[in-house]
Amino acid sequence: MRRSVLAILVLIASCAPDPVRLEDRPALPAAALTCFRTEGFSMLAAHRGGPAPGYPENALSSLHRLSELGVLYAEIDVRRSSDGVLFLLHDDTLDRTTTGTGSVTGQPWSALSDLQLEDNNGQITADRIPTLSEAIALAQTAGLVLNLDLKSVAPEEIVQTIQATNARDHVAIIAYSIEDAAAIHALDAGLVLSVPNDLPGLAAAGVNLETSYIWLGTGPLDADMDATLASRGLETSAGLFRREDGTDTPYLEARAAGIELLSIDEVDSAVRALGGAQTLRGQIAACTP
Repeated sequence: MRRSVLAILVLIASCAPDPVRLEDRPALPAAALTCFRTEGFSMLAAHRGGPAPGYPENALSSLHRLSELGVLYAEIDVRRSSDGVLFLLHDDTLDRTTTGTGSVTGQPWSALSDLQLEDNNGQITADRIPTLSEAIALAQTAGLVLNLDLKSVAPEEIVQTIQATNARDHVAIIAYSIEDAAAIHALDAGLVLSVPNDLPGLAAAGVNLETSYIWLGTGPLDADMDATLASRGLETSAGLFRREDGTDTPYLEARAAGIELLSIDEVDSAVRALGGAQTLRGQIAACTP
């Protein structure tokens, strides 16, 4: 009798569905991007974390301000200290955005963490260089998506960090090459990536297009290209920061062209052009859990 019961249990176990692996589940930003495409919404992606007077690049205070303004994506630059701490900083040197000087390379976190951040006018602020973990914690509370621009971090390390901090639903990664995209998706195919506009090359390399959006660059907007990609269920992003002129025009043109993510420098102008913080927050709420 015991053998019969054991055989039944083994049969039940063999018929049960395999558990869903973490890396097989698409991260939530993928579904949100699909919703933005079908609803005709354009979301803002703030370049270098959306600096403004009194708000430095890649600073926690700046990220918090973005969430209040209805900016969903915050592009941040991620580096690795000499002792393995992942932190936010754009430049290879400390001079422009911190109270420090010299190269970032070789600096331990103990030295970096003592530095204050300066805004783009050179004003010293109360902000200090944040760790990626601190930025992730803020994003999880504020509902931001952190668009990670990796400066000195390997795919294995960033994927491990994202999974360890339960951040898959609050990050996207900028992959500048097909090789980079393939390396990241080989580790976690559900992570959302910004990828180059080369669909055959991406597919051949094993990149998961269902969790990717296409970077169209900083040149003239191409509504026909966007429509072609949309017909294949793909979303797009374009850089407007070289065209921003203080008017609403660049943002309205990009929205009319069907671009889902607008990478911008002038956060306040962009928010105003797209209807204000309340409108943007409403659109985000309509497309996110």
